[in-house]
Amino acid sequence: MAIRLGTLANSRYRATRIASFAILPVASPAWLASHPVQTLSDLAQAEWIIHERLPTPLRWQLRTDHQTEVDFAIASAPRFSADSATALMSFALAGCGVALLPAWLVAKKVAQRELVPLLPEYHFPQQGVYALYPDSQHLPTRVRAFIDFLREKVG
Repeated sequence: MAIRLGTLANSRYRATRIASFAILPVASPAWLASHPVQTLSDLAQAEWIIHERLPTPLRWQLRTDHQTEVDFAIASAPRFSADSATALMSFALAGCGVALLPAWLVAKKVAQRELVPLLPEYHFPQQGVYALYPDSQHLPTRVRAFIDFLREKVG
């Protein structure tokens, strides 16, 4: 069994959603000083730092605080990509652009004002925490018990 976060690629494994988490675009104050982001258009034109597992094209249905849905797409190719959220956060902290990261990962850096959430009135779709296991007709009891335990503790 494996635990995966975010968007899942098609695979020969089965997936069970355990929990969800928010993601948000963030950038360093230094980057924002020379690249202000005040509108969705500004955000779309920004220099993005993207997780390699995000599905392409890079577009989402955002939800506003008033529950209105808004189409959003990144206008150009990302400046950097990586397969680690921690690496993406390091690029953002270094002033390389906008990173779309889990809220739980950036909470401390936001509180310390090292990263700034961008356009907080817009919400990206929640991401999932998944348990992946082989696609078979019989799920072992201990695997089912562990998934149930994770749902209880994390979900």
